[in-house]
Amino acid sequence: MSIRLRVSLVTLLVTLVACDPVQSDAVAALGGEAPGVRRGPLHRPGQPCLVCHDGSLGSPEGFSVAGTVFERIDGASGANGVTVLLEDAAGAKKSATTNTAGNFYVLSSQWHPRYPLTVSISPPSGPAITMQSLIGWSGSCATCHTPPVGPDSAGPVAIELEDGGTPP
Repeated sequence: MSIRLRVSLVTLLVTLVACDPVQSDAVAALGGEAPGVRRGPLHRPGQPCLVCHDGSLGSPEGFSVAGTVFERIDGASGANGVTVLLEDAAGAKKSATTNTAGNFYVLSSQWHPRYPLTVSISPPSGPAITMQSLIGWSGSCATCHTPPVGPDSAGPVAIELEDGGTPP
């Protein structure tokens, strides 16, 4: 097989994989990048990370779990230096630390969790906060933790509530 034919076949395969209309619609629904924030570890805080970072959109590696922890439930500013502790159904544990945008992630090559997961967050100062329910299926925290707080969402993950208290 000639090199030209191989390149054409690889190009066609990449194009077919990248043309998943469900994935394309999910990415489009996220909207554009925030002005002045380059793509990378600090972008898109509070959005469902695995929509783009599941390893299927040409990124070198996907995430198994990723999300954002905010200072307050209003989602205005990310909480830096929060330790996120995850434990899967088999008892395997993994931790990650939030960056200045409040984002954290675990690479797929580092951990293949078995669902359901338990999760707790430990701010640099203050008590650890344990999520009261299990993570049943999605590695993107923002799949469930979206604003506003209501019957369909507990709201963004935060270390402080609007009244200045901490979540239970």
